Amino acid sequence: MKRVFLLVVFLLIGGFSFAQKKLSQHTYEGLINKFPISLSLTFDANLVYGTLVYKRVGQPIKVIGSLEGDEFSLHEFGEKTEITGLYYGTKKGDEISGTWSSPNGKEMKFSVKKTASIEIEKLELKSVSGSYAYSFGQDGGTGNMYVQQLAKDKIVLEIQAVKGPPSFNQAIIEKKSLKLVRNEAIYENNKFGKCLIKLSFFEGGANIIYLNEAYDCGFGNAASVVGKYFKFDSKAPKF
Repeated sequence: MKRVFLLVVFLLIGGFSFAQKKLSQHTYEGLINKFPISLSLTFDANLVYGTLVYKRVGQPIKVIGSLEGDEFSLHEFGEKTEITGLYYGTKKGDEISGTWSSPNGKEMKFSVKKTASIEIEKLELKSVSGSYAYSFGQDGGTGNMYVQQLAKDKIVLEIQAVKGPPSFNQAIIEKKSLKLVRNEAIYENNKFGKCLIKLSFFEGGANIIYLNEAYDCGFGNAASVVGKYFKFDSKAPKF
């Protein structure tokens, strides 16, 4: 009987270990200034991603952002990886409100309210290989990341980000192999101090953040690889 009990416990633990993580996917409706918009957003820990539709246009736009406590931010991307708008606001219950701004400084108020919600499985991506980028235009910073998946648990990548004018300082991670675990990888470098960076991949993009305030990566002054990257090409790059 004792052996049977232990076997049951082992199977239950194993089942929980291999269970897929549940993610929340919400639909929001509202206005930016007087223009109606709709958002379909997936929340994965602090990461937020999905699509935005300006209803007068009807074309879905890729959005990538974050939720830190109740502080909400979202970047909308054009077809060529340029960031065309930035949403910053506060999430209170089922409502999100704040300010939208364009890269050239134009601002408008926005407010949306949740109208539907479902749970979805967090699936492991078949491949994270591809080219990723973001751009704030000629007067802003840019970032480019190239990733090749070598095995289920291994990737090789390069990243180059350039701060905007006047300094144009660079942040570069040269060709580096990293372990991939459930769509996430950690980059660590202690050459210049403590540097710890997490890369999270999802369908159509990637998000890069610092961990544990470990910023000493040897990058140019105020330059960083941190950011929200749009995946514009799924082909494995050539290094």
